Amino acid sequence: MKVMDNSSPPIQLDAYVRQAQQQSRQLDALRSESSPVQGPTDKVQLSEEARAIQKASQNSASSSDIREDKVQQVKMEIENGTYRVVGAQVATDMLKESFENDLLLQKINMRI
Repeated sequence: MKVMDNSSPPIQLDAYVRQAQQQSRQLDALRSESSPVQGPTDKVQLSEEARAIQKASQNSASSSDIREDKVQQVKMEIENGTYRVVGAQVATDMLKESFENDLLLQKINMRI
C-alpha cells in the first residue's frame, strides 16, 4: 500500500479559472450591448364578486364595531354593582352564533 505524500505536483486550475472568467466577461458584454429584455409580466384580474368582498372588507375595517353608549352603560352598571349576567342567555347567544356560522360555512362549501 502506497501512502500519498504531499510531494505530488499541484493540480493546475488556472486554465479553468481563466475560461470561467472569460465566459463571465462575454456574458457581461452581451448584457450591456443588448437592450433590456422584458420578461412576461404577471397580472391579476379580480372577479366582480371578489371586488365586492374587497370593498366590503375595506368598509368594515373603516367602521367601528364598538358601541360606545353600550360600553359606558355596562361600565356604570359594573361600578354600581348592578350588572347581572344571565347564564342561560349567554349560552343561547353562543349556540345561536355557532349555528349561524355553521350555516354560512355550508353555503360557502356548496359554492365551491
